[in-house]
Amino acid sequence: MKEKLYRKLCLSGNCNIDQENKNKLLQLQLDLDKIYEYKAKGAFIRSRKKWLEEGEKNTKYFFNMEKRNVELASMVKLNIDGQLTENSKEISRYVAEFYEKLYSYDNKLSNAQSFLDSIKDDITKISESSIEICDQEISLKEISHCINKLKDNKSPGNDGLISEFYKYFQNELSPFLLAVFREAIQQGYLPNSLRQGLITLLPKPNKDILFLENWRPITLINNDANIFARIFAERLKNCLDPIIDECQSGFMKGRHICNNIRLILDLIDYNEFITDNSIVLFVDFFEAFDTIDHNFMLETLNYFGFGVYFKKAIKTLYNDCNSSVKLSYGTSSRFKINRGIRQGCPISPFLFLLVTQTMVIHIKRDAFCGIRLLEKELKCSQLADDTAIFFKSETEVKKAIECLNIFSSVSGLCLNIKKFVLFPLKTCNHNNILGIPVKEVVDYLGIKICKDLFLRFVNFKQKFNSWLMRDLSLKGRILLSKTEGLSRLVYTALALDVPQSVIKEVDTVLFNFIWKNRPHYLKKTILCNPIEDGGLNVLDFNTANCVFKNKWIKNYLKSKGKIWNIIPEFIFDKLGGLEFFLRCNFDVNKIPIKLSSFHKQVFLLWMLIYKHNVSPHKSVIWNHKYITFKNKSLFYKNWYNNGIILVRQLFKNNGYLFNYCEFLNYYKIPVTAKEFAVVFDAVPSGLIQLLSGNVSSEAIPIYINKQLSIDGVNIIEFFFNNFYIKELCRIALVPKLKPFWNSMYSQIEWKEVWNLPNKYCLTNKVKEITYKIIHLIYPVRQVVSRFFRDMEITCSFCNTEEESIKHLFCECVFTQLFWIEVEYLIFKFPKLKIQLSGKDIFLLYKNENVEQNFVVNLIIMYGKYHIHKQKWTNNKPNIILFKIELKHYIEALKEARNKKAKRMYRIFESFSVYIFIFSPV
Repeated sequence: MKEKLYRKLCLSGNCNIDQENKNKLLQLQLDLDKIYEYKAKGAFIRSRKKWLEEGEKNTKYFFNMEKRNVELASMVKLNIDGQLTENSKEISRYVAEFYEKLYSYDNKLSNAQSFLDSIKDDITKISESSIEICDQEISLKEISHCINKLKDNKSPGNDGLISEFYKYFQNELSPFLLAVFREAIQQGYLPNSLRQGLITLLPKPNKDILFLENWRPITLINNDANIFARIFAERLKNCLDPIIDECQSGFMKGRHICNNIRLILDLIDYNEFITDNSIVLFVDFFEAFDTIDHNFMLETLNYFGFGVYFKKAIKTLYNDCNSSVKLSYGTSSRFKINRGIRQGCPISPFLFLLVTQTMVIHIKRDAFCGIRLLEKELKCSQLADDTAIFFKSETEVKKAIECLNIFSSVSGLCLNIKKFVLFPLKTCNHNNILGIPVKEVVDYLGIKICKDLFLRFVNFKQKFNSWLMRDLSLKGRILLSKTEGLSRLVYTALALDVPQSVIKEVDTVLFNFIWKNRPHYLKKTILCNPIEDGGLNVLDFNTANCVFKNKWIKNYLKSKGKIWNIIPEFIFDKLGGLEFFLRCNFDVNKIPIKLSSFHKQVFLLWMLIYKHNVSPHKSVIWNHKYITFKNKSLFYKNWYNNGIILVRQLFKNNGYLFNYCEFLNYYKIPVTAKEFAVVFDAVPSGLIQLLSGNVSSEAIPIYINKQLSIDGVNIIEFFFNNFYIKELCRIALVPKLKPFWNSMYSQIEWKEVWNLPNKYCLTNKVKEITYKIIHLIYPVRQVVSRFFRDMEITCSFCNTEEESIKHLFCECVFTQLFWIEVEYLIFKFPKLKIQLSGKDIFLLYKNENVEQNFVVNLIIMYGKYHIHKQKWTNNKPNIILFKIELKHYIEALKEARNKKAKRMYRIFESFSVYIFIFSPV
């Protein structure tokens, strides 16, 4: 079919053709486009990338993306025993032997029971209610729930049954699966196909992929096995919070990677509170997930108090499993899985947490000394298997390694001592300790400790460069600015202070990319506006950084007393606690204690969203930027704890200031004459004058609201989220275009104008044309000539008048003829009788009939897009071609599963639009 169309196109292009044949040629071109588009969509599905440019027909992008993924996922060469080979059979044999050995039972392990007995008194068992939940028999409801949670467009296991199949036949399959699962648990093993796995190898970043150990094995299991595992994963994850130590952040809801990073950085920033030459050991395990002993894992479940049914289900899941490895030319031979938990299985992360929890308990019980800090002892922090251990001094390192070796000898997790790193929090005169290198710069959880953002930023900039050659829409590039740009800086911004120079540089790169390194036709603040205010919801890094820092405040207040907050709590207590301090009218440069640059930035960005009450009667004495001594604000804990908080409390009932004796007699608290003099002398004379004689004679109870809120929203509640913080940070700017259009047309409903394109299931390219026209930045020759003065400015269609936006899309004789033909087309639709005006074309068509408005505005937007395409292909608007384009669009709507598309198609049906669009041209 494709070749036939292509031959016809070639023949048509080699001769002069009349209008009728030209229309047929256009039809053939559109049909060929559809074939390529269909092929591109298939390539997209295989590439496993989100289809950012749906409907933009950038087929080369999808093909290239797929090729790149295939190249990355293929092992074509391998270093085997020092020899480089490309022999597929040799590679297959070596891979099978490597993983068979990796997953083989280690008979040298010590007795797990004696180890677990030694720590059992410190193991927190799951609650009775959790036991009851985990030990329930599998139900149909659980199976249906887990089927619905399967992700679409994912590679299936080796049975080839995709998740969409299970969802479509859910009602028929669920009872069958229930019977299979119940029988499997009863017998103690799953059916053969559910025990099989297919290992996909993914290259580890920044590693030499010629060595097999630098590939990460991810196991694809069949969807029925996935459903079985997910049922128990859903039960287990809700039971873990009380039994998994707070030092573990991995896979736990409400815990975050930045907790671990911030703890290390706080130890560095506030190391004056550490009395010893403390040191941190960064631990590495060799293939941690793949070496856990099954017997140890099952015994661990027993010590945590899980019931018989749950333990039997987990044992069934791992009983007699096998896998093969997917290679570029097929699969390796199968091998048994006698240890390890499969990366890719829904329950694996939670079972891993239970195993590593026994290590945490063992470390905390061990005799080695951790860091003594503010009457607490820090010994370790974890993110899954990424473990940091804290020592009082270098002499404790040997004891800690012995402690880890004991755990390793019973659990199967192998210590990868070659990758251990020591990091001194103060000074260290050694290059290594016990053969472990001592480093001043450590790469920890993606952050280079004691390193600036530059390296990460360069990588982010290089990533953008690879996208610039692709024909993305404005919205597509905006989406990429978030997914490929800002997303790479999230952990950095959450954990570190970001210098203003870096923020500026990042924003420059973001907005240059959005405008394809061409002139910026709209101000940054306009693009950052919400859609209803004429923007495109662009998120700049300055705003993102503000959001992240204020989110840190929320997370801190929700987790007070946790290990991560030991140092900040101690610091903030010197200011009255964080909740009180944030209400104060402070200046971070006048605070009388040392703050890290991170906490300074947090407070500066808090001030952008929190509006202080400047009423003299509500002025707080403490941490006030204008109530200072030696240019530092004040905080006396004794005064604060006794309820002396507001400036007006320094006045007597008659409106005059207390003297020292009167103050002591009235408040009856021990205050030195020096403290009294400092506080009273620090209050500005202007504030004293405002309050003098205006203090009520009644004793006024002092009440500080414990719930810190902004505009009535408590900052620890759900509604104080990233979106809400972003809105608080945003400074709306009125687009310059409004006066232009308001001078031409009256009663413009701007919110409807801006929101109109988003009501439709349209490609971003169509929406972009409408957006640029309204903003007066569509690249007509009049606009472009501002930057290229020598270019021709006459209309692309008539070649007589100057090509302005108004002329090209409305006033040109060829455009006028096109809109008349569009009106005539619409006249054919039942219930649709209109006459288009300039306001209708440029902004919004509106009458009393909502559905009629919906249809007409869609046709107008597609008409403007048609004019745009004809301009750039050196053709004139053509109603026949326009009908063909609409026909293909409506056909696509009919086939789409998108709810918006289905609604649109129903409306078109009600107006019989398809009858006239689909009629012969």
